[in-house]
Amino acid sequence: MSKFNAFVFVIAIFALSAISFSQKLNPETTDYRYWVYFKDKGENKPGMQILPGSEAYKLASAELTEKSLWRRSKVLSPENLVGYNDLPVLKEYIERIKELGLKPHAVSKWLNAVSIVAKKEKLDEIKKFAFVEKIEGVAYLDFVKMPGSVNKITYKPAPTKTKYDYGVSYWQNEQIKVPKLHDIGVTGYGVTVGMCDDGFNWRQHEALNTRNVKDEYDWIFKDDSVQYQQQPNQFPGDSYDQDGHGTSTMSTLGGYMPGQLIGPAFDVEFYLSKTEAGASETPVEEDFWLEAVEWMESQGVEVISSSLIYKPFDLPNNQYYYKDMNGKTTIIVRAAELAASLGVVVVNSMGNESQTQPPSIVSPPDGENVIAVGAVDSAGRIAYFSSNGPTADGRMKPDVVAMGVDVYAAASYSFTYDTSGYSFVSGTSFSGPLTAGVCALILSVHPELTPAQVMEALKMTADKKDSPNNVYGWGLVNAYNAALYFGMFISNKPEIEQVGDNQKISINVVSSKSIVPESVKMFYSMNGGEYQERMMVLEGSADNTNSGKYIATVPFDVSADNIKFYFSASDNEQSRTSPYRAPEKFFYMNGDTKKIEIY
Repeated sequence: MSKFNAFVFVIAIFALSAISFSQKLNPETTDYRYWVYFKDKGENKPGMQILPGSEAYKLASAELTEKSLWRRSKVLSPENLVGYNDLPVLKEYIERIKELGLKPHAVSKWLNAVSIVAKKEKLDEIKKFAFVEKIEGVAYLDFVKMPGSVNKITYKPAPTKTKYDYGVSYWQNEQIKVPKLHDIGVTGYGVTVGMCDDGFNWRQHEALNTRNVKDEYDWIFKDDSVQYQQQPNQFPGDSYDQDGHGTSTMSTLGGYMPGQLIGPAFDVEFYLSKTEAGASETPVEEDFWLEAVEWMESQGVEVISSSLIYKPFDLPNNQYYYKDMNGKTTIIVRAAELAASLGVVVVNSMGNESQTQPPSIVSPPDGENVIAVGAVDSAGRIAYFSSNGPTADGRMKPDVVAMGVDVYAAASYSFTYDTSGYSFVSGTSFSGPLTAGVCALILSVHPELTPAQVMEALKMTADKKDSPNNVYGWGLVNAYNAALYFGMFISNKPEIEQVGDNQKISINVVSSKSIVPESVKMFYSMNGGEYQERMMVLEGSADNTNSGKYIATVPFDVSADNIKFYFSASDNEQSRTSPYRAPEKFFYMNGDTKKIEIY
C-alpha cells in the first residue's frame, strides 16, 4: 500500500485568528465566555479537611480510581488524599445560573466555577448572588502547530542491531537514547498517559489501532469520540483536519508499526481528550482543557502530554502579557500546577513563538512544575521557532529539549484516506510528546517517583545540565540515563519463552553500581500458597556492574490463573522488586491480556 508522505498541516487558523482578534470586541454588546467562581460548596468551605468516613469524603472520592489515589499518595499524606477540590460544584449554584437563561459550558470542581457565554448585563445580575466570589474572562488556547515538510527528508539507514525496527522514526528516538531502554524491555508498560489535543483518529491508523486506549472524550461536543465526525448536534462541526494534529502527537509518543514508526512509550495506557476545535476562527477556550485534565487525573493518569499554549490576544478580557507569564496567573497554568500537586507529571510543548526579546514564553510552560520542552533538529541545534524564557519571575525555561524538526509521525485517515499515511512534521508539538514518552519510561521502572523527581531526572541527565540557559534549558533528553538517575531498575515486563515442558522467564536488571548476582531472584506462589524463590542466572558475560538479562526456568505455566510471581534484585546501594510494591502487587499473565499489576 502506498504511503502518504507529503501532507501539510493547515495553518490558516493562525491568520484567521489574528484577523478576528485584531478587532476590539465590545463586552457591552458581545457574547463572551466567562468563568463564574463560587465562594464555597455549600456546607463545605475552602480549606476544610475532608475526613475519611464522612459523607463529604464519600462524595469527593466517588469519581477517583484506585490508581489516582495511589498516585496522589506519592505527594500527599494519607489524611489529605481526598480534599475540598474533589467535591463537585454545588448543583444549586449551577441551577441559579441557569435560571438567568445561561448555559454552563464547562464545570470545574478544582476552580469551583462554571464557564458561561454572556453579555456584560448578565454579569451584573450574576454578581448579585451572595454565593458568587468573582467573574473572570476565559482565556484562549492555540495550536502549537507548524507546517509539515513538503521536501523529502533523507536520513541515513537505521542500524539493524536494535530490538525493534523503527523505520525512519529511529532517529527521533535514538537522539534521546530511547532504543537502549527498549532493547532491555522498558517500553512504558503499566503507565497511564493522558493527552489533550484536537482529536485522535487512532482507530483507523495502523500505528495506533493496536494501542491500549482505556477511554476517550470529546469535551467540545460532550460525546465519547475523539476522531473527526460530523453529527447533527455539532455546530459548526469539525473541520476536515480536526484530528490531524492529535493523531500525529499520539503516534510520536506511543505509536507502533515496525518498519515505519515506533514511539518511545508504545506500551502505555491512553486516556484521550479532544479539547481543540479546529473549525472555529478563534483559538480554543481553555475551559475544555481544564475539564479534560480534571477527568484524566481522577482516572489515574500519571503523565499528561499537551501541545497547547496560551498566548495573549487583543481581547476585552484576560489581556495577559509577558509580565503574567509567572506560573501563577493564567487559568491553564493554575490547573497544570494543581495536577502536578496531585502527583501527575505534566509535560507541555514550549511553543513556536521563536527566540525573542522580551522572551516568547507562553502558558502553561511557564509553570514551575510543568516540564516545558523546546525543539531541536537532528543535529541538536535549537529550532528557529522554539520559544525562549525566562519566565516573568526569572525562572529558566525551557526545561529540556528533544527533536521537533522533521519528526516522523502518523497522518490522520480523516484527510489522507490512507490507514498507513505518514508525514514529516515540525514544532515543539512533537518534542513535547517525545519527552512525555520518556517520562512514562522512567515511571515504568521507577513508579514511586514524584513529578519533581521525574523533572530532576530529566534535567540532571541532559547534555547541558552544567550550563543551562533559556534557549536549550538543561539540554537534550537522555532517556537511559534519566531512568537510572534514581538508582537501579528491573525491566517491568518479563519475557516468557516455552522450552519443552518448561518456561524460561527473563528480566533485565540494570544499575550504574555493582549488582549482587545472587540477589536476583524470582518468587512465585501457586494456589495462593507461600512464595517460593528461584535463583536467576545472568545470560552471557558480566560487565563491571553485572547488569544484563537474568533467566529462571520453571516447570509450570506462569500464565495459569493460580500463579503469582515477582522479582527482586540488589546492588551495593539498594534493593528493588518488580513490580514495585511486590509481593502486594505481582505479575500475572491472565491469558492473552498479559495484564501486570505494577503500581
